Amino acid sequence: MRQLSYRGGGALAVDEVPVPAPGPGEVRVRVHSVGLCTSDVYGYAQVNDRRDVVLGAGDVLVMGHEAVGTVEAQGGGVDGPAVGAIVAVNPIAGCRTCARCGAGLENLCERRTVYGCTPAAPGAYADTITVPAANAHPLPAGVPVEWGALVEPLTVGFHGVRLADPPPGASVLVVGGGIIGLGAALAARRRVGEQVLVLEPRPERRAVCAALGLQAVPPGDVLGTRHRFDLALDCVARPETFAGAVEAVGAGGEVVLVGIWADEIPLPVSLVVGRETRIRGSYGYSQADFADVAAWIGESGIDLAPIIERRVGFDELIGAFEAYADGSLTAVRTLLQPAR
Repeated sequence: MRQLSYRGGGALAVDEVPVPAPGPGEVRVRVHSVGLCTSDVYGYAQVNDRRDVVLGAGDVLVMGHEAVGTVEAQGGGVDGPAVGAIVAVNPIAGCRTCARCGAGLENLCERRTVYGCTPAAPGAYADTITVPAANAHPLPAGVPVEWGALVEPLTVGFHGVRLADPPPGASVLVVGGGIIGLGAALAARRRVGEQVLVLEPRPERRAVCAALGLQAVPPGDVLGTRHRFDLALDCVARPETFAGAVEAVGAGGEVVLVGIWADEIPLPVSLVVGRETRIRGSYGYSQADFADVAAWIGESGIDLAPIIERRVGFDELIGAFEAYADGSLTAVRTLLQPAR
């Protein structure tokens, strides 16, 4: 089978490798679609070293953690999903024995595995991916298969909203109109109603927001004004977006950091202290979150097609990484579809 191999230092290559056999408790999924995540692009482009630090001498990292496909083989002891089932893949696998996993906090398990982020757990930039059967969530009937590749990134935004738990009627600001921000905005609208606003500087991304029924404006329409929100979700986490999120919440408000652009950014201490602003981080999601969003995609009636702006095969995949890295490609989501 083919896989996109990353060997560090920005080196990508499409290689032919043996098809893996699923082990006990695992299923092998034939990949239909997998999203090109900004975190993978940042690693490839050396914006940060998160994809390099996991590599030892001679290691190969297969990235890709936003996948949907068809179960084509089961390992021993697997009762489901059945061969032939279309599943969205949750790439976060907890140890399943610690207290956090028992409490449904698999994303905080100290022994968790994130497929596509370590050489020992190859991701989905490949013809197939092998994962624990519990992490293969059946896609609701009638949902376009490629939408299953949106479950993972949308759930990241959903998790941030669930942690904040805004009440109905609360005002919510989402900073960033990428796919994580879209997930946060859609989740916030489910909870609070229409009092959700997205800040996004790119007009083409504001157009995607509008296609999903979300209100989006340039940052200058809010920042520097007296407009205040109960909750802000920073889905970018650059210094300027975090400062803007802190500025935009009122006294006693909350800022949730969902994105990660850099490991460290400045803290506007005076505003945080003076307004008693609550700041919390949001990492990944739980199995329950993932299942919730997978079900919601089938129930919401929202057309998610505008999110998917480009589709590529393996012959175009490295070029797509290069285009995202140099800024010539800004599509909210590009999908690798190996069968193309």
